[in-house]
This record gives sequence, structure tokens and C-alpha cells, in this order.
Amino acid sequence: MDHISPVSNERIAESASLFQHVLPPHRFGIRYTSLESYFEAVGNADVPTEFSLVVLLSSNSHYEKTNDNCSNISILLGKKLRGFGKGFFNCFGGKLETSLDEHKHPARGAVREVKEETGINIPLSAMEEGFIGTLNFTFADSDVNRAMKVHLYCVILSLSVRENVKDGTHTATHTEKSTKLIIHPDEIRGCDEIDPIWFNNVYDIPLHEMFADDSLWLVMLLKHYDDILKPENEGQLQLESSPVNEHLSQRKLMFDAWFHFQSGGAETNQILHHFIKVNESKSPGDPKFSASKYTLEKQLFHALHLNHIHSPSIKEFKENWAMANAVRRYMGEERMEYVIDVAGGHGALGECLRLAFLCSLRLLKFTILAAALFLVLVRKCHTAIVIDPAVVSGKEGIRQVWSPFWTTLKCDKSQSKVKTLRYRHECLRTGLRKELETILFDIENPPSPTSVLVTACHACQHLTDETMQIAAEYGVNVACMPCCQKDHDGWWKQTAKQMKLSIGATIDLLTAGKMLAWETGSTAGIKYQVKMKLIDEKISPLQNRIILCKALARQSEFEDAKKNLAHAKLTKAYRRAHQQASVNVVTESINEEQNDVSSNAYRGRNDYDRNDKARCLASLLTGFCIGIAFSLLLTSKSKR
Repeated sequence: MDHISPVSNERIAESASLFQHVLPPHRFGIRYTSLESYFEAVGNADVPTEFSLVVLLSSNSHYEKTNDNCSNISILLGKKLRGFGKGFFNCFGGKLETSLDEHKHPARGAVREVKEETGINIPLSAMEEGFIGTLNFTFADSDVNRAMKVHLYCVILSLSVRENVKDGTHTATHTEKSTKLIIHPDEIRGCDEIDPIWFNNVYDIPLHEMFADDSLWLVMLLKHYDDILKPENEGQLQLESSPVNEHLSQRKLMFDAWFHFQSGGAETNQILHHFIKVNESKSPGDPKFSASKYTLEKQLFHALHLNHIHSPSIKEFKENWAMANAVRRYMGEERMEYVIDVAGGHGALGECLRLAFLCSLRLLKFTILAAALFLVLVRKCHTAIVIDPAVVSGKEGIRQVWSPFWTTLKCDKSQSKVKTLRYRHECLRTGLRKELETILFDIENPPSPTSVLVTACHACQHLTDETMQIAAEYGVNVACMPCCQKDHDGWWKQTAKQMKLSIGATIDLLTAGKMLAWETGSTAGIKYQVKMKLIDEKISPLQNRIILCKALARQSEFEDAKKNLAHAKLTKAYRRAHQQASVNVVTESINEEQNDVSSNAYRGRNDYDRNDKARCLASLLTGFCIGIAFSLLLTSKSKR
């Protein structure tokens, strides 16, 4: 695997080469090219605890300016006196207080922490403007050190005698730059947790006494802070290999960094895996922003994980993506105006399907993504319904994270309905029937059953059977990717073995056969065209079969005519066959009679020949006997 990050090794080496105490490269572990490859190596983390971290810089306006950006800035660091990372230098921040709703407004937590640890009261607006991304941390000893999401801010201070003292704290005031604030350095105070110290030479900051990740992202920030923090700068730092948007000069950049640390925390201070890239800060979720760099599949996946929605793993996401595209290609858009996802969890699959189709025009666990993907990929899909008895806490997060993907792209102009995703927390047996009855009978201008799709991704055997049975009762389309197939009675195990098939493949073929049965769907006036498709076995090596059942209207008169025509053709064929058979029988009879006559004649001739010989022999014997008798008579007369 190629472990070269989007932020190139050369760029990081250039950034770190001038810093005196930067840690050696072997302390940083493996660098990854994508977030997907990072998660494949690290795995999914638990829900993280959220923190704030603020980098406080000074523009050093009272020093002589040089061409080196780092020579023109100072940095305020704090030495930890207690708690996590004791003895290490760090920037300022701390845990966000949920009781103060800081998890919803992280900048408020950042303002509070900086005030507590330094005495500087930074205006909330200035803190919000200084947001430069997130740092995400996981640990090999996750039972000791929980995952962390750190909201990163950078604020530029101007060290000056101008100050605004209030309640013992010093309120920084704005200058001509919205991100530059004025504070007097002598009035910065620490607390019992941290001791603030200014470093005028940022090249000499004690990186060897800081966490290992600081030798990556912080040195990059300090080396190129002018490019990253000044949106009006025309020479923006380009850390991505792809071309930068033409409007980049009006945007600043944000970090998106992920680090997985070895067990031991500050004692080992060793990174095992990491991934770093830089995003544009303006509308990072806008599909127009990243479409030129990433496929829609990657955009959607990154959007989930950047917001710490980890329930669909990479494997699960790819399975749902592959299934959604297979169903869309086979069914056609007109058959997916309504999509009902059975056991759909968050319902992310339905939302995802709408967007991929639109994006293609211009270029959780398993079923967690089903409903959302259909909304994203299919233009005509306007309603996605998730039926699941469980109330999944992250479902609203899916809707919020992916909402930019369908709100910024134009939908099908012929469709006036607004795309919606809703949830029904009820079991399959009652919930699916109620939803189908509502769609097909209770709404005004109900759609045709053939425009409704019921789907289940990685549904257990009994769930697959019930889903297909209910769908057939109402005559709607259905697509299932079964799993956990079992032959409870053991009737097919030997057959599967003889045919060299797995029992799962055999049961899936039997399930498809049920949907092909003559009476399936007859009560709803439809019949099913059934097909089985396979997704890439690299994604799902065993359970990769999708049973696709397309509902087709039964046309009785037409089908009767077809049957009658077929019957007439069959009768004619039988008649021809029987006629030929009769001719053959007669011919055989004549031949047999002729053979009998010939045989009899031959036998007669043979009998005649034998009788003639007998008569001749009898005549000879009679003549011989008469001759002997006559001779004896003459002899007796002569003696007398």
C-alpha cells in the first residue's frame, strides 16, 4: 500500500527542517493517502470526547520584517502543570462542557478556556473567524485514553500597550484585521493548570517536549501561517495535489488531521498511523467544492467520518453503495419514486442515492445507508422511508451531514415534489404493510405499485422471505441482499454439495425461484421478472448476491392470446409428429407383411423341394422292391 499523504512528504520535510527540536520521522508512524485507508488500518473509534485548542500567535510588529514568515511571529505556549500531558508544552484549550452547550458551539468553549488559562478574553466573533479545522485522536489503549475530537483555532494577537482591562482580565480589541487582536504581553497570567510562556523564535519551540502530532501539523501551520490564515493572499498554500478552485484566493484553508497513538500516552508519545490534509474552509460540505478531487462515493464517506458518524464502516458503506447502483441500473428511475428500506437504521442509504446520479450528469451498519443513497442517486426518487423498530440516535446526523449534497444540486425539473426522508419505528410485519397501504391507497393520486421499491441490504433469511412475501402481496418492486442463509430441514445440503455450490447460493436461487413462481404476485395483478446480480467479491466475498424482482403488470387478454398461440403451435407440432409416426407405423406394417409373404413363399419352396425328393426316393424304393419280387418269381418257376 502506498502511504504517501495528500500533504506530501516533501512539504512536511520542508516545514520541519528549520525547527530545532522536531521529532524524528520514525515517531510519526505510517502516513496514509486517504481517510479510507487510514480507517482500514485503525478501525472505527468510539464516539469521541470533544475539546478545543487555540494557537495564539503574535505578528511581532515591533520587530524588523523579513522574508521568512516564521521570523515575523511569536507563539504563546503553556507548560502543563497537572493533568493529561503534565510537563509537556501545549497550546491552550480543554474539554467542551455539554452543560453549557459548548459541544454545539465549540468556539464558546475555546473562549472560556483561553480566558481561564491566560486571562485573555478573546471576542467570540474573532474566535469563530479563527477556526482552522479539526484534529482527531485515537489511542491503542482506548480503554484508558478515549478518542478525542479537537476543534482547532488560530488567533493572531498584536503585542501592544493598548489594553482593555475588565474584571482582572484583558479583552483583546480588533485592529484593521478581523483576525488580529491587541493585548499587552506583561498582563498575560497563568493558572494552577498551565503556565503561559512566549517563544519569540518559533523555530526553537520545544517540540521534543510536546506531543508528537505537533511536529506535523503545528510546524506546518507556523511555517505557512501567512498563507493559511490570510484569505486575501493570492499565493495560497496548496497542500492538495489537485488543482485549487479559481476562487481559492477568497478562502482560507483548514486542517483535517487524524492521529492514532501507541499505548502509553505521553510516556511513549509515539504515533502509529496518521492522515493529514487541508480543506477549503468555505462550504467544505458543498459537492461543488470537492467534485473535481473526489468521487461522490468518497465525498459521502468523508462527510460521515469527518462528523464522527462511524457506524457504517468502509466495508458496509461500499456494500450499500454497490447495491444501490446495481438496483438503480436494473430497475430504472421510474420504479423508485418511493423507496422503503427495511431495517434501515439511520436511513443514510436512501439519501445517498439521489446525489450520485446527479453528480454523474456533470462529470451504519449494513442497511444504515439504504434509504439515503436512493434519494441521492435517483432523480425521481422523492420519498424514502426507513422501517426499523430501533430508534437510532445518529439518524439526524446523517440528514444534516448529507443535506448539502441534495440542496445545492438541481433535481429533475419534471418533479415538483420535495425529497423527504422519514422514519417509522415499527416491526417489519406491520410497518411495511401500513406504509404500502398508505402509499398505494390512502394518498391522493396514488402511484402505480410498479413505482414503489422495497429494499433490504444484508437481511437475514427470515427477513428476506418476509420482505419479499409482503412486497409480492402488494405487487411492488423488491431488491434484497440476503445473508445468514440456512437449510433448517437439510433437504438441499447434499444437492448443493453435488452441484459444488455453497448452501447460501443454493438458498438464494431457491428464493429467486419462489418469486418466479406462476402465482407470485397474481393477487396484485402483477408478475415478477427476477434477476440476480453480484457485487464485487472484494467488497463482500460471500454475501454478495442481490435478488432483483421487477414488478410487471399482468395483461390477461394479451397473455391469454400468447398462451393460445403457443398452445396452437404446440398442437400443430404434435399433429405433425403424430402424422409422421402413423406413416412410419403403416410402412412398417406393409414391410412386415411383405416380409411374411416372402418368408412363407421361401418356406413353401423349401417344403416342396423336400417333398419332391421324398416322392422320388419312394418311387425308387418301390421300383426296387418290385424288381426284386419279379426276380424271385421267375427263379421259383424255373426250378419247377
